[in-house]
Amino acid sequence: MALQGPFTEIEAKMNPRNRLVPADRRSREASTDEAPRVPAYRAGEPYVPGRGCWPAGAQYLYGPSGHQLTLFAHAPAPDLIEAVGRGEARFALGVAGPVLYLSYRFGDAMAWADVPFSWHLQHPGARATPPPERSTEDRALLWISLVDARDGLIVAQRGVTLNPGFTRDLHRAIRSQARRPFDPLECTLAVAEACRDRPDALSRLEAASAWCDGNT
Repeated sequence: MALQGPFTEIEAKMNPRNRLVPADRRSREASTDEAPRVPAYRAGEPYVPGRGCWPAGAQYLYGPSGHQLTLFAHAPAPDLIEAVGRGEARFALGVAGPVLYLSYRFGDAMAWADVPFSWHLQHPGARATPPPERSTEDRALLWISLVDARDGLIVAQRGVTLNPGFTRDLHRAIRSQARRPFDPLECTLAVAEACRDRPDALSRLEAASAWCDGNT
């Protein structure tokens, strides 16, 4: 549940603009094009070149490259790999003061889980603020990667779209975080209260304000 931990070094070691490239190009150069982008890292490749093992867990990022959810699992079973790569994807959004929680579930191979996000706790080079919606039909694209924590290799990956209502709520929550002054104590207390009042992902799911099936 910690907002800072072993995964925050990712933002510090890489330029997030290099992580997604236009879908219609073969190069891995950064781009500001509006064309759909795909990760510069792909299934079968290291998530971060030069790094092997990772602690098990999850990380959600929103930055110049868009939305990314990365799951790190120790020796992921074939059914989990299949579920993350091809199974039904479901998401929920909860907000606890200055922190939002992105809940997720893929197929029946895993229980509901969630990951906290705070705009102010992202590495400065990885921060971005979602622009105002241009249309009521805008849909965010979320790239999902499953990494084997033993060797750092990506074993499943795909992009899913989030429906317009969920996209609006998620973007508004991130913009709200970016606008408000950051108080580390307030953030720490919000996480502590969420852990105390709703100590697991399933109980926090009951407080979700928005739900979404991927690609619907």
